[in-house]
Amino acid sequence: MKWLVALILVAGLLLAGCPQPSEPTVPEPTAVETPTPPPELYDKTWISPGKVEVGNFYPGARAEYMISIHNGSDEPAEFSVSYRVTDNTTEGYEPAPPEAEGWVTIEDPAPVLAAKATREVLIVLEMPGDAEAPPKWEFWIAAKDVTQTGMVQTELACRWLVVMK
Repeated sequence: MKWLVALILVAGLLLAGCPQPSEPTVPEPTAVETPTPPPELYDKTWISPGKVEVGNFYPGARAEYMISIHNGSDEPAEFSVSYRVTDNTTEGYEPAPPEAEGWVTIEDPAPVLAAKATREVLIVLEMPGDAEAPPKWEFWIAAKDVTQTGMVQTELACRWLVVMK
């Protein structure tokens, strides 16, 4: 009887050390922190990101992305955020179809930013279910400080690269 109890204990210990079949574990998503711009960018006006890639898009789909706009001026500034036809396209991409401008919604097209302030603006691309587009197409979202004066005025743009399913 002692041998039987000892044998059961040893077998239990051996089995406890063996890998047991289990359900596969799903890794937890990790939070991605938005990097803080270096101090030398606080005095510059910028937008981020410079490029948004939308993959596996299809008629009836919706994509949303926040762009950040920073006012590097010492004075408050009003910006104009708008859809923009590309001046040139990324290699392998075509300009967006003309009706694509109607597929883009800009949450706040005229944000006013305090001096040295940054604001996020939601951009939504929603393609109607019956629409057609090239396999790979591009448009831009432009941000311009409308309080600029002078002959030369800067407009910043974020490329949106769309790949259809």
